[in-house]
Amino acid sequence: MIRKLEEYEQIGLIGYPGDGEYIAVLGDREHQNWLLGGEVCGRNGAVLADQAAALPRYYPQGARLVLVTVRNDWIVSMRDYDTAEVGHDPN
Repeated sequence: MIRKLEEYEQIGLIGYPGDGEYIAVLGDREHQNWLLGGEVCGRNGAVLADQAAALPRYYPQGARLVLVTVRNDWIVSMRDYDTAEVGHDPN
């Protein structure tokens, strides 16, 4: 997924306009993925797991955790860490 960040996505990313890795929450709007908010990884020495745990819990159902790489106002990569299957026993 390579695309330009929307203005409202930029506003929701703490640490932006810096290039780098962001831990963020991804939502679905009309079958397109939109960043709902997040924070640059390692901000003020924070550990990634702590940052993910601190993301607000009030995001809409279906939202999921992602790691995005931002360069020059563009999302150049996105790694999805969908937790829907965590702890799911297929049997």
